[in-house]
Amino acid sequence: MEAHNPVTPAQFNELGDTLTRALLDGNFELYKTVMTIPHRAVPRDGEPYELNTEEELRADFDLYAQALAINHVTDIFRDIVAIMPMEDDRIEVTVETNMLSGAQRIVEPFRTQFELVSQDDDWRITTVRSSLGHINWSRGRAHISRDGRFTDT
Repeated sequence: MEAHNPVTPAQFNELGDTLTRALLDGNFELYKTVMTIPHRAVPRDGEPYELNTEEELRADFDLYAQALAINHVTDIFRDIVAIMPMEDDRIEVTVETNMLSGAQRIVEPFRTQFELVSQDDDWRITTVRSSLGHINWSRGRAHISRDGRFTDT
């Protein structure tokens, strides 16, 4: 893949499927193949944070995988809303994220932006922008309410 070509929907879906498999299977080695270090998380209406080492990325991964397991998440699918070139080697993909347990959504769909960078002839996730509730939940700092919303209580 050439860096100046935008990511195709098929390429992003493959990346997203790999991300989902890694998280649901607790496979950190696979997870590392779709992420960059440093990696940045930007919660809307919250403080961004950056993971600068493999150990920090692993700790963040473990918290997210644990939250998915506790909530019996069996699939995450992402409907592409937009693919926007940013720079020659960067693309932003906006998706509507759906988390399922069996055939049931566990939380209302929410928007996520993935900033991708071309690295080693592949696209990798360098930044994730999502709701504050989702990012707090993925870090063990929030819950999902009975009516399917992220909540701090």
